[in-house]
Amino acid sequence: MLTFKNNFLITAIILSSSLLVACGGPDEKDQAKEKEVFAIPVTVNEISRQAISSNFHTTTTLEARNEADIISRVTGIIEQLTVEEGDFVKKGQLLAKIDPRRYQLALNKANAELAGIKQELQRFNSMVQKKLVSEQSAAKLKFQYQAAIAARDLAALDLQDSQIIAPITGYISQRFVKPGHFTQGYQKLFHVVDQTNLQAIVYLPEHQLSNIKIAQQAQLKFSARQHKVYPAQVRSISPVIDSRTGTFKVILSLDNQQLELKPGMFAQLALTFETHHDALTVPSDAIITLDNNSKIFVIKENKAVEISITKGFIQESNTEIFGQLAVGDKIVVSGQHNLKADALVDILNQDDTSLVKAH
Repeated sequence: MLTFKNNFLITAIILSSSLLVACGGPDEKDQAKEKEVFAIPVTVNEISRQAISSNFHTTTTLEARNEADIISRVTGIIEQLTVEEGDFVKKGQLLAKIDPRRYQLALNKANAELAGIKQELQRFNSMVQKKLVSEQSAAKLKFQYQAAIAARDLAALDLQDSQIIAPITGYISQRFVKPGHFTQGYQKLFHVVDQTNLQAIVYLPEHQLSNIKIAQQAQLKFSARQHKVYPAQVRSISPVIDSRTGTFKVILSLDNQQLELKPGMFAQLALTFETHHDALTVPSDAIITLDNNSKIFVIKENKAVEISITKGFIQESNTEIFGQLAVGDKIVVSGQHNLKADALVDILNQDDTSLVKAH
């Protein structure tokens, strides 16, 4: 009887133990899973020091500083054209000829009338000395002589104006006439542009007036000249604020001796207000901003350390930062939005010996 009771007790204990083991198994597995830590893949970059500027960005269109419409001062048939669109011309160069015969005849007539009046005036002067005519008559003839000189000079000027001369050095951008055309007085014949000296005009808001000064530097970029930046500088600042728009006019000059730029080109302009020459900078994409608070993640012992920062100047893809950071600190530039403080990370470009520094 005792043996049966002992066997029954032993059997009950074994069954209870089995049930306890069966019930406790899943909890232990869950705890084990919770203890597993996954490394978050990221890429990093290094903090560097470099110059960074505060810029005002706007757009503008290039203009030629020196350009001129060439007009005809006289009427007549275009007898000859010596240039075409795109030709380079120098100041004083002959561009076209208008039929000069009418103006040559008018000059010949004026010279003949002047010669006759001059001869008559000489005769009158000798008669005045002999008291044969009054001085009043001689004075009247002198006035006629001066009028004849003016008429002769005007005829000579008309003959000279029948030859169309370039007033400035530059390129023929437009030609409005052809040989054989009849031109009216003050009709536009050509347009000449000096491409070596270009300018850009921008209108800045009134509150930027204290940030602008003569010779201030700027940079221009053009879609037609990608991957190249062209320097410019402030040449003049308007002393008047436009009351309708609240802006003032600023003219920037830029050198174009290589003739890479053309008047009329559309430009993206960055006007430099101030430069910090030894600033801590990071790629702008590395910064996480939430509710006006900015932070970055720095890698220390394969863990992400959250650092609060204050942003300074922003220039293109880089941002000046202030905080508990130093040159050479590795910051997360990709994957940072998946991180939390002290998260384990897997640096994907850890073995990249050519790790690019922030610039």
